[in-house]
Amino acid sequence: MGKQELFRSVKLDYVLFFSFIVLTALGILTIYSAGGGTGDIRAVEKQHIKQIYWAVTGIGIFILLLFIHYQKIGEYAFIIYMCGILLLVITLMFGKRVRGARSWLTIVGGFGFQPSEFVKISAIIMLSKFLDRIGEEIRSVKNVLLSLGIIFLPMGLVLLQPDFGTALAYLPIGLVMLYFSGIKYTHLFSILIIFGIAITLPLLTTFSKLTDLTSLAFLQMLDDSKVVFTIALLFGILSFISFILFRILKKDYISESTKIFLIFFSGVILSTIFSKWLKPYQKERLIVFLKPTIDPFGAGYNIIQSKIAVGAGGLFGKGLLGGSQSQLGFLPERSTDFIFSIFAEEWGFMGAFFLLALYGLFIYRGIMIIHDTKDMFGCLVATGIVGMFLFHIIINIGMTIGIMPITGIPLPFMSYGGSFLLTCIAATSILYNIEIRRYIR
Repeated sequence: MGKQELFRSVKLDYVLFFSFIVLTALGILTIYSAGGGTGDIRAVEKQHIKQIYWAVTGIGIFILLLFIHYQKIGEYAFIIYMCGILLLVITLMFGKRVRGARSWLTIVGGFGFQPSEFVKISAIIMLSKFLDRIGEEIRSVKNVLLSLGIIFLPMGLVLLQPDFGTALAYLPIGLVMLYFSGIKYTHLFSILIIFGIAITLPLLTTFSKLTDLTSLAFLQMLDDSKVVFTIALLFGILSFISFILFRILKKDYISESTKIFLIFFSGVILSTIFSKWLKPYQKERLIVFLKPTIDPFGAGYNIIQSKIAVGAGGLFGKGLLGGSQSQLGFLPERSTDFIFSIFAEEWGFMGAFFLLALYGLFIYRGIMIIHDTKDMFGCLVATGIVGMFLFHIIINIGMTIGIMPITGIPLPFMSYGGSFLLTCIAATSILYNIEIRRYIR
């Protein structure tokens, strides 16, 4: 089927297209407003103008990707994935350090981009291809570990930059795709418990230090890596003894005990790795949302100012360029991490509701594409993309209203940044690609 025949035979998904176009336009408008009160044109560097350039470039990429069958993209999944890994390695070696993270590559003419954003798509494509190839064999532990390896490799390289927020996005993407591929629930729950332990332990020790609660004082000893390693070693020894007993007695309850000990051993060991990677200020930012007043002029400042901005919007908002938090410069990172706070202050509850409705329409159409896609590869790619968008939306909006930790996760189509905007538009084009190809007979 030729290209003209293809587009004559399909029904264009106007809802998906309309929602992402309007979201991008609203993002540009809000970025313009976020920089309007600085009084320093050079400081904001005309961010909204740059975002327009990126949006136009993104539309070109959107159209270009529509002419490439998503199955053809899948045929080059390994090459695309390895190119992404190579970019991350090069970034670690020669990348530009911004806000403490070596996450940017600068090429000819001073043009810079963030490879970790683009690699999200390459990881989704690679994992989809692998899961499609193995089919029901995903129920084996070996294939679960191989699948996790596809996600952990780029995730680990991003953590080394270190960029915890971007790295964190890889995990839910992988887990959602594993769920839709047919992974055993016991394996999925085990992974969730392991990462729950790994992330919770370092944050609990930080929370106990910040609050000085006597009931949590015992947790401070977990800040000592030797203590944590000893606990992990204990679980390792228990799992080994339990395994030997199972080989002798052949009892199912002993086998289950072995698995539980291994889960805790893996979680505690992984917690030491996270604790080493995470800087003290990152731990504080991740935990302070539970009680921002712990450090109102430090780690809790952003959350407090963000909640003030959202609440100040009232029902209908203060209008474009009317928000005090943005115009007077109280809210940091207002064009990136806290773009929703600026939007909510200027357009109020009704504006925020309209924005959430747009995101709801976008996610709904993505879910319908997952439901209607006939082939497993296309279904998994769509699942990974929708999972990526949903994670970013929930975490970003959640952190601006104080119910999620501050992780530096940007808001799709709205937050300033060329790399992330192009990634979002390219991912949307692939979704559209999967949608229109299902009409081909």
